[in-house]
Formats: sequence, structure tokens, C-alpha cells
Amino acid sequence: MSGVLHRAAGLTIAAPVPIPGLPAATDDPTPDVYIHLDSAAPWHDLPMALVHSADHPDSDRRPLVTVGRNPSGYRFTYADGTSIWIDAAGSEVWCTAAPGTAIEDTATYLTGPILGFALRRRGSIALHASAVKVRGGALVMIGPHGAGKSTTAAALATRGCPLITDDVLHVRRSEPVWLAEPFAGGLRLWPEAARLVLGSTVSLRALTPTWDKRALDTGSFGVTSAAEPVPVRSILFLEWSESPSARPCLAPIGAAESVVRLATHSSASHLLEDRDRAREFHAFTDLVSGVRVSRAIAAHGPEAFREFVGGVHQWALEEAIAHDH
Repeated sequence: MSGVLHRAAGLTIAAPVPIPGLPAATDDPTPDVYIHLDSAAPWHDLPMALVHSADHPDSDRRPLVTVGRNPSGYRFTYADGTSIWIDAAGSEVWCTAAPGTAIEDTATYLTGPILGFALRRRGSIALHASAVKVRGGALVMIGPHGAGKSTTAAALATRGCPLITDDVLHVRRSEPVWLAEPFAGGLRLWPEAARLVLGSTVSLRALTPTWDKRALDTGSFGVTSAAEPVPVRSILFLEWSESPSARPCLAPIGAAESVVRLATHSSASHLLEDRDRAREFHAFTDLVSGVRVSRAIAAHGPEAFREFVGGVHQWALEEAIAHDH
């Protein structure tokens, strides 16, 4: 397969054309994953067993995504007409989209849930998380949708903390530490989050023609990206306060709760087999034993949010300095 090579989350990915949101590879390694556009998997007509149907429907009451499985692999069927197949080994991806769908729309799936699931099929640990580099260590930010992961990562990135990832975080054990693999694809922000971070006069480009999220690209507003894997030094579980006057709050949490929270926010956790889930719990237990973990509460008010970001930055900086010494 000829085409374009990308590098993201520790994987080299080959595709026939550049995939928006996937950085170009800087060398010429052997691909780990091949993406086939406008093509169904060779086994697409084989029977599929339904293994997942999203709880939340679209405006036409269709599940946002359903997932089927057969011995050859998995099929993700999205409400907008996009279908994506992944082979059982996580090494090949095929996708078709509804007529008129832009590559940017398809890329939101390929660079998010599909990449996360491909990592899981390859035996890797992947989290739905954002991360930045603070001094020599990775600060990992985890939480449910809308918890402020991208917003906080963007605020820290504009303060000079290189971006590691905005959405899919691949962590791996490399004695004596856990490493966060960089995914320098920029940040995705809702308009209100962009205003909170950059001010009301800034207008960012739309991520896709059909989605209101905005792109904060590396190279703009002082945002840079980590070039090499970064040791994980601290993990922050984010929550939003509905009160704009709420003061920032960071509170440590125990190892057992940390492991449960990590498992809750691992990529494609609902599709894991029992043996993979057991292996994941052992990995998370090992991960939290060597890092600082806290929960953090932020507020939407601009002043409170700036104070929150400053506190988080200082917290992570202290931990990175402690490890350096």
C-alpha cells in the first residue's frame, strides 16, 4: 500500500492520503496500522454479533454507534452513515462514509475512538485523556465528557507546557517508569472553551464542516508538542463546578479509587474481554503506585479558571521537580 505515513500514540499509520489530525511521520518506519479509505473490509458481508449499542441516540433516535463482531474483526456503524472495520489484530482499518461526507468528519472517528480501540486490540493500554509535559514529566488529565480535559490542556499548553495528547493517551511500561506516548495532533475545543482559554476575540478554525468544535493547532498561540515519550509523573481526575465563583480545589485520592477511575476511562473499556480487563487492572495498579494522583474541581468563571490552571501547573511542576531530585 503506497500513500502517506503518520505517527501518533506510538504507532506508525499508513493511509492513502493525509488524515486530518494525524501528524506526519518524520522518518520511514514500517507501518503498524494500515487505513483503507472508501473501502469495506474483505469480510464485511459475514454475519456480525452485536456487542455494543450506544445509550444515547441521535435526533432520529438512532444509536450514535453500534459495534458488531465476528472472528475476523469488528465493525463500528455510526448514525451519520459511516462504517469502520478493524481486524482482530488491530493492524488494518477500513472505512466507508455517506456520500458528501468530508474526510475531516471521518477523521474524527479515526483519530479518536478507532485509534483507541486499535491500541487495545494490539494489547496496549490506552486512556481517554489529555496530557501535557510539565518540566520533565507528563501530567495526565482524566474525566468524563465535558470535564474540562481539553480546556485545561489547552490552557497549560498556551503557558508553555508541550502537548502530549488531547484525546487518546497510550501509556506503556518502560522500566522503571510508565511513559506517555506523544500524539501531536493539536487540540479540539468547543467555542466556549476556546473563549475561556484564549479570550472572546479569538476565532479558531472549525474542525470539520459539520461540527462546531474548533481546532487549536500546534504552532499557534505558543502551543508546542512533545517529541518523545514522557514519563508519567502525575494524574488528575477533573470535575467541573457549576458555580462560577467556586474556588479551585485539589484533593489526593487513594490507590484503589484511582485504579477504578482509570478503568472507567480507558479506551473502549466496554469492549474488553475478561482477560484483557484483568490485565488492565494489574497495569493500572502498577501505574498509580509510582505517581501522584488527585481529583480537581474547576469553575467556568474566567478568573476562577485561571487560578485553577495556575494551581494545577504548580502542583504538577512540584511533582516533576521532586522526581528530578
